[in-house]
Amino acid sequence: MQLQKLVRYGYRSLTGEPHEKRDFAFYVMNQLAKWFDMRIYNKHTSWQDDEEFLAVMRRFDPSYPRIKERQFFLYNLARSLRHLPGETAECGALGGDSSHVIMSAFEDDRPHHIFDSFSGLSEPTEHDKPKTQSVRALQAGEFASPLERTKKNLAAHPQALFYKGWIPERFDEVADKTFCLVNVDVDFYEPTRDAFSFFFERLVPGGAILCDDYGFRTCPGAKKAMDEAAAGVGRQVVHVPTGQGLVLK
Repeated sequence: MQLQKLVRYGYRSLTGEPHEKRDFAFYVMNQLAKWFDMRIYNKHTSWQDDEEFLAVMRRFDPSYPRIKERQFFLYNLARSLRHLPGETAECGALGGDSSHVIMSAFEDDRPHHIFDSFSGLSEPTEHDKPKTQSVRALQAGEFASPLERTKKNLAAHPQALFYKGWIPERFDEVADKTFCLVNVDVDFYEPTRDAFSFFFERLVPGGAILCDDYGFRTCPGAKKAMDEAAAGVGRQVVHVPTGQGLVLK
């Protein structure tokens, strides 16, 4: 049956309309993905071709490929919060693309605070060990992006403020601020816990904390930290299919 379908699709792709050729390509790729226990996105989801967002990302990198789903979700979340007072922040910048997304979405000059060691990941704890050996354990020092490179990447955003140091060493410098959006991308249990603890009480009503690593098997500590911290303030983490975890105040 599968072979007959493949032959039928193949014939249409050679003789049919452009959408039939696209259907055939999608079918072949999807079958290959299934053989490896993977999947590909539905070809009809419009977010994958959102020109507004692609234009935003190509201002960061002119060679930017097709849309990354997590950045797209962050961009739309940020746009939905533009009406709120408060500043924005990110913990774990990794070159600055997520900070670029946030500042581009807000389209104003409100300060954006970036906290990062700029030396890669911190030391993992027992909470950060993957539950299965089929998942690689992340190590201290991974994902390093030097401060000067990140500043260069974000040169078009003068509202970006940089705080080099291990979380939460420099949080006290913004203790008098309020925030409407905080993106947490630090992978491990302790910095995720400390970031949530500090920023949630400083969120304005309706504000959000988004954990980039929440749903990834490589980051069990981040999920544990978010679940515990959210429960401690009477909230539940919204597990987004992109792997992110969202908490609203």
